Amino acid sequence: MNEQIKEQKKEQGTEQEMPVSSYPRGVRITAMAGVVLLVLLYIVTLIAALTTSPASGGLFKACLGASILIPIMLWLYIRFAKLWGGKTDK
Repeated sequence: MNEQIKEQKKEQGTEQEMPVSSYPRGVRITAMAGVVLLVLLYIVTLIAALTTSPASGGLFKACLGASILIPIMLWLYIRFAKLWGGKTDK
């Protein structure tokens, strides 16, 4: 049944193919993990800024430093993974 629908869409020209990413799956997962980690860091930074705990100053500095270092580290990982990964030309 699905194949009949696909063939009808092909005949009508309405079927669209999914775009192919130039990044491997592991790199995309790493990038999404980095985004989630950064969002969590910003939440922790906000909480540290709003609390009056004695440790909030150190926590704020650590989160601020990590929010600078994590994107750099992830960019390096993604860059090297793309360089060292096998390039497949189709």
